[in-house]
Amino acid sequence: MTGGSLFYSPRKVCQIIIACSMLHNLALRRQVPFLQEDGPDDGVVAAVEPVDSDEEEAEEEDIDNRESVIQQYFQ
Repeated sequence: MTGGSLFYSPRKVCQIIIACSMLHNLALRRQVPFLQEDGPDDGVVAAVEPVDSDEEEAEEEDIDNRESVIQQYFQ
């Protein structure tokens, strides 16, 4: 256990925070619903709603954006 600490350099921590912020903002723009956590993980997986073709197209763009962020900040 790390005691709640991350063992990364300050530069790496900044990159992680920037990437998380960018992905969070993308999710907000795409109106991705937040997962509701009621308590400890009980091993139950929430059902995923089917998406229509417009959402699938947007999802592909989101995946491309995520990959771009990963390549830019973590490679």
